[in-house]
Amino acid sequence: MRSSSPRVPRRAFVAGALSAALAACKKGDDTATEASIGPLLAPSALAARVDDIKGGKVAVLYVGPDALFGRGHVPGARNVGAVDSEGGRRALSEALAAIPAETDIVLYCGCCPVRSCPNIRPASAALRKLGRANAHVLDLPTRFSTDWSDKGYPVERS
Repeated sequence: MRSSSPRVPRRAFVAGALSAALAACKKGDDTATEASIGPLLAPSALAARVDDIKGGKVAVLYVGPDALFGRGHVPGARNVGAVDSEGGRRALSEALAAIPAETDIVLYCGCCPVRSCPNIRPASAALRKLGRANAHVLDLPTRFSTDWSDKGYPVERS
């Protein structure tokens, strides 16, 4: 027997989830500087180190909306999720604790310009608190699709 409540098609649901995730970025402050979000790493520099990611020399942590991660991400990236809650901050701390001190770390979100991203700042601040000198933020001046995927850099889907 069919339910009388309307079903939301999967595509519409995903589009709605992405819209909500991106709306949060519009609230961001685009005055962030490299000093306030951490050292930036060019996408081309990270793309050149994909083998190092697979080899464990570089840990890439994604700190954005789950829906965007599933659509495509840097190969080998770990989905920590947004750190705007206690659970998210705990997940980031646990991920960081599992990464050896000599491993380079790259944080990214890619939902919007890195300088206005509400997800990067708290993640970067938590990373800096731990004193990880070998940590960077992936410089995505527009968003992941424009600054990574559209440039032909490798993308992994989950």
